[in-house]
Amino acid sequence: MTRLQHVNVVVPPGATETVAAFYENVLGLRRIPKPAALDPAGAWFDIDGYAQVHLSERAGEPHPDSHCGLVVDDLDATLEALRRNGSPWTEQEDVFGGRRGFTRDPAGNRVELLERSGSLA
Repeated sequence: MTRLQHVNVVVPPGATETVAAFYENVLGLRRIPKPAALDPAGAWFDIDGYAQVHLSERAGEPHPDSHCGLVVDDLDATLEALRRNGSPWTEQEDVFGGRRGFTRDPAGNRVELLERSGSLA
């Protein structure tokens, strides 16, 4: 294995645009086109030119511990964006040499945000 290409986040049917706005406007990911051969529902986002977050519409509740982890360059600015958006934030113990914690997207999916420092620098 050489690297992670994408993580898929499941959202309820019809919730793509609400959840996509969170990943794009609050977390700052860049929305990219989905291949035409795929179901048009959902959305794709680029992280760094290599890794992606995909949103797929499916019925059912997310498992409360399922999550993806995203390293952010400026955690303070990201926390301010979460606050302005009314998104929850739960600080967690440092395990990588920097701050980290959890939020939830509008569909209830858990997202871990990690400060780019320590072993993640």
